[in-house]
Amino acid sequence: MMVHGDLIDDVQALSLSEPEYLLFNPIGDKAGLRAKLDDVPRYLFRISTPKSDGTTDKFWVKSKDARHGRMNSREDVLELDDNQQVAGMLNRHLRWCGETNDPDNFVSWTSSLLFALQYVFYRHTHRKDRSSLASIYLYIIDTAGFRKGTFVRDMDLIRAYRSFDKGLQDLEILRTTKHRDFAGSFYFGEYLSQGALKIEGKCQFVSAQAIIDQGLFYLQPEFSKSIVTKEPSWSNEVIRLREAFSRKAAELQPITDDELEVAINIVYRFDPGWRLPIAANLIALLPRQSEDGAILPAFTASPFTGLAALFLLVLNELMDKAEERQNCSPSSTKILAYATLPEVQQFDTIMRSVHKYTSLAKMKS
Repeated sequence: MMVHGDLIDDVQALSLSEPEYLLFNPIGDKAGLRAKLDDVPRYLFRISTPKSDGTTDKFWVKSKDARHGRMNSREDVLELDDNQQVAGMLNRHLRWCGETNDPDNFVSWTSSLLFALQYVFYRHTHRKDRSSLASIYLYIIDTAGFRKGTFVRDMDLIRAYRSFDKGLQDLEILRTTKHRDFAGSFYFGEYLSQGALKIEGKCQFVSAQAIIDQGLFYLQPEFSKSIVTKEPSWSNEVIRLREAFSRKAAELQPITDDELEVAINIVYRFDPGWRLPIAANLIALLPRQSEDGAILPAFTASPFTGLAALFLLVLNELMDKAEERQNCSPSSTKILAYATLPEVQQFDTIMRSVHKYTSLAKMKS
């Protein structure tokens, strides 16, 4: 059934009256959280399916409560008097549990592309969702475009409310506990926003099917197993995939020209200004040799203008753009590369290497 254009216009007009964000405003006994509001990485990822509790499109991201227009969806959780209620809601949200009518005004984001993409396959294969890959979308936002207080790290909220909920106390322990079979732990770089958040003009998005068609499984072959599994796994599978980052440097494989070509093909689906950080995140899905000789030419050469001499030429369009150069600067691209996030550490290494290279090239020019 087609929706009449006038109806769409009416809906969009109504959305203009909505507040564009709901900030976390630490006060009273939560005032200590204020210092933590700066600890937000520049780029965050989110996965959305037609069966997600909240809604996400190119205009808005809404929590479950905001989606259903519930009164509390415009109330900052930090200003609510009932700490036990907030703690319970936070625990349910972070554990992906709860009933349909349970309040939930949180929206989850992650700094880990690995974690986000594995969630794609988890939702695609899990009996409670099974959305098609064409209808599952990866969203990337640039947090530099939002006000301070829009996002807060999950661990900071957990610590603020753990005394009010035993489940949160257990979750904090879990987040910092080593996996029973692998070297990694159950921390995934999660951040939260609340209520409704307008992301129009501050995001990029792509369907899971589109990046698979462009060769995602070539960059991380293990993903191809998750797409056909009868036992969907999310957090445990991410920890298993991280195990590769525990290898000694001498055991790491250099990136191949074909892998770099796949990364470049995928990022061409995004606007200029976003391509470099997204390409670096894609390359970081697997451990790479530090300062890999094949990586820097890929990010500083002609692949971003064409496929000729794909990984052999240097210094062409991408790094000639001031916007792209600035996007790899540590001063403008905040990356919180905790030791428990090896894939994010890899992203940080790549971005710093590119910045170092371009800075030297600029000095010589």
